[in-house]
Amino acid sequence: MKNIKTLFAIAIATVALSSCNKESSFDYTIPPTVQDAGKVTLQFENYVGNEALQLNHAYTSNGQSISFSEVKYVITNIAMIKENGDQVVYNWDNLNKAGYIIDQAEEASRTFVLDTMAAAKYKSIRFGLGVKKDLNSLTTAQRKSADFYTRTQTKGMQWSWADGFQFAKFAGTYGTNNDELSILIGSGKKGKKLKTSWNSNEDRDAFRYVTLDLPTRPTLAKDGTLKIVIKADLDKILNGENRVTLSEKIPADQDNLDKMFPIVNNIGGRQDVNGKAIIVKKVGSTTENLEGLVSSPANKTGMFSVLNVQ
Repeated sequence: MKNIKTLFAIAIATVALSSCNKESSFDYTIPPTVQDAGKVTLQFENYVGNEALQLNHAYTSNGQSISFSEVKYVITNIAMIKENGDQVVYNWDNLNKAGYIIDQAEEASRTFVLDTMAAAKYKSIRFGLGVKKDLNSLTTAQRKSADFYTRTQTKGMQWSWADGFQFAKFAGTYGTNNDELSILIGSGKKGKKLKTSWNSNEDRDAFRYVTLDLPTRPTLAKDGTLKIVIKADLDKILNGENRVTLSEKIPADQDNLDKMFPIVNNIGGRQDVNGKAIIVKKVGSTTENLEGLVSSPANKTGMFSVLNVQ
């Protein structure tokens, strides 16, 4: 069996974990009324290093040949941070209005508008990569977020065996033999078949907050517009703070779970909902930190950065 099929199993196994991060410390600003609103356009552009991503094109990442045939990831819980530190959130828990699937194959999916943002001077933007724990339920979404549920189902961003969404999907080939690449990221709920290996450690959630400083301090006027172009550098998947070698022999069973979090942190950084650095524990331990996981406390961006503000 080719090595990447083992990596695929790792990604699947990772979603058997859930998080209990607290969210009470954030004092979210109530979204402004339309009378005091401007519009902020977000545009996500995928790259590999300094090259704009082309599907089915060969790149080199951490010394390995890699080609992407499918690139999708979910963006939720967007907030703009004012110069004084106050947050202006956009339809915070409404996935129908504020849940987006970035799909490299669909250009229109990479640009969307936040149409009720307060007139203010802003210093940064924050968004979630994936779906936070209290919203990450297919069962609940069918009732409360039917549009988002349908969109993720259509895009293949749901687990078929677990009650949760897929947060990111990177498929294609790698290596000189064009072995199959399939990296899936997400957090689901415990399944019956995984009871013996499931780890209740609250720090093993794949959802991440990403905070990006704006290169300027733009002012959004009443009834005005801003455009923020965000770069997602897919080279960071394998060539981020954690270097990942796809041809490496990966242990079986629960040790696979530990192999996934370097990729999770490369993609989304390791900032939790409270702005604190997530520390990942070993499978089966609530005290021992994961060996070999390099992620500095300052890593809040993962593969994302701001290209420009217009």
